[in-house]
Amino acid sequence: MKVIKLSLATCVALASLSTGSFAQSLEEAIKGIDVSGMLRYRYTDNRYDNQGFDKKELTKGNANHQWRAEAFFKTPVINNIAMNIGIGYHNLQQNTNHGKGILDANGSYTNDFVGNGLGSGSDGWFGVRELNMVIIPDSTNTTIKVGKMIMQTPLNDTLDDRATGIFITNSDLNHWTFTLGAFDSWSIDDYQTGYLIPTPNSESFAKPFYTAGAISNYNTSVGDFSSQLWLFNATDMIDFAGFGELAWQNSMFHLKGQYAFSKLNSDANSPWTSVYGEKIKEGNDLYTLEAGVRFHDYNIPVEEKIGYWGNTQDGYAVSLDDEGSFQKVGQIWFENAATGVSISMFPTAGQNMPRGFESNELSMFYANINYDILENLNIGIDYVNGTNKISRGQGTARYSGDIDFQEINPYIVWQYTKSLRIFAHYSILTTDTTKQIALGNADTAAWDNTRNTDSEDRNRLRVEIKYTF
Repeated sequence: MKVIKLSLATCVALASLSTGSFAQSLEEAIKGIDVSGMLRYRYTDNRYDNQGFDKKELTKGNANHQWRAEAFFKTPVINNIAMNIGIGYHNLQQNTNHGKGILDANGSYTNDFVGNGLGSGSDGWFGVRELNMVIIPDSTNTTIKVGKMIMQTPLNDTLDDRATGIFITNSDLNHWTFTLGAFDSWSIDDYQTGYLIPTPNSESFAKPFYTAGAISNYNTSVGDFSSQLWLFNATDMIDFAGFGELAWQNSMFHLKGQYAFSKLNSDANSPWTSVYGEKIKEGNDLYTLEAGVRFHDYNIPVEEKIGYWGNTQDGYAVSLDDEGSFQKVGQIWFENAATGVSISMFPTAGQNMPRGFESNELSMFYANINYDILENLNIGIDYVNGTNKISRGQGTARYSGDIDFQEINPYIVWQYTKSLRIFAHYSILTTDTTKQIALGNADTAAWDNTRNTDSEDRNRLRVEIKYTF
């Protein structure tokens, strides 16, 4: 038998941990705590032809592994107060580059068989995603959340956008819920590092952010009617933003319309002015329309929907996130450098936010049809066809053109168990544009047929396995 020598201090510590009083206290401490969360794995494989409208582009694509884990702990309500804490891990990218190595500063592959972010080193972030107190008074149907929390608005990514402050909801009026939020700092996940935020380790905006909302739902004999209206303001950043939605559905049909508007601050102390060096287009809007039908009442497990996106202002940067709660289908046409489509107010990978003398105009149609092969197995296909009309520059340097894009996205969803979901899709995106847009300037004399092209093709395969609890 091997004897392990322990110091006196260690023996005292172990003795204290083994007492019955400590075990009982721990048991009492965790009794009644509600735990929820998820475990998720993604494999994503991107392939390009003429990426960036460049025939000599060397990357041609990449393959990434991503893991994500989240756990949310909610204590019981004691004396009208509950405490919440959320913990998360997310590796941002583990790029294998299809085994070709890593691109150096000259655009050449080096170190064959080496990928980015692999191995046992630090490959993402781990930390506290939420930490707040919830106050639930007895005399009213109101909740008051104070602390660090996920931003639950239709302009946010409700997985990753966070804020520190207070958020109040009230449902005293039948069929209605009212919200009010005030935050002194907040963060979003869809931004291009080095613009509004100088480093990836400084991820919060230290400007007050305010929001107010009203949400309704009425169940009638002819179907369910619902609506939303949200207003937003961020000091020195967003003078005003709004989101509205009207929807109706019954067991077979649904109709939904959305409209969002933003007036961005373009004063000298505005972050947009410091980024672009010019006043940006202050007024932006976006509207979406969707209609759908389900044939399940006739024992035909098929569902179809069609929709449209458009704008009436000279820009459509209306959201804090690049997706938010805007209805759409497809996977890779938005926030895409080739299509130039991004509805985020912040610079992202695909953003072409217009300055005061420029414009963006979007016209996009989409459709989806899906079929339940089994109760837990669904297959479907998305179709997207759109045009992004861009005007850039001024004077003799002014140019404009259309970016026409089309995405076809077949997919399969297997709900293996109530908690385990397996999803896979294969997206095919084709993009065509004019010479000026491909070059990024009005000087078409600089066009080089050996290098420049007016089209880009991108294919993406993604497999996702997600377990929720």
